[in-house]
Amino acid sequence: MPDRICCEHRPDPFDKKAKQLRLVAADPHLNEVLLHYCEQALAYRRSREGPLQIAIENAITPLLPHGKAQLGAVAQTLGVTSRTLARRLAAEGLTFSEILFQLRSDLATHYLSDPNLPISEVAWLLGYKAVSAFSHGYKRWTGMSPKRMRDKLLASR
Repeated sequence: MPDRICCEHRPDPFDKKAKQLRLVAADPHLNEVLLHYCEQALAYRRSREGPLQIAIENAITPLLPHGKAQLGAVAQTLGVTSRTLARRLAAEGLTFSEILFQLRSDLATHYLSDPNLPISEVAWLLGYKAVSAFSHGYKRWTGMSPKRMRDKLLASR
């Protein structure tokens, strides 16, 4: 499997000038925060995954805060159809939902180890609209609340 899933010869659908346009509602501070945490998260990822899983995780991570980490959006980012991506995942014995769940779980623990990152921002970075939904999910995954896990992670430093 090549490092990139998209076709090298596929034409760029956007005019080159469009890439230079500024977003009207852009938030430079939010963009900086997101890029920082995405880069940290990607650097943190384990190296035992195959190239397909890594490509999918790389595509999912920046989509999470916007609630757009869905198979179709990831497939589009990678330049393939949803069906092709699902077929490639199945060939490797993986599913999109498994990758998404594991990535969210790993990122949650990674983000919680940062004492300067409020739990509300952790929830948002992982794509949760409400802190309570994140807290309930995290407790279901790990058996402890995000606050308790943060305390445990910080105590083990």
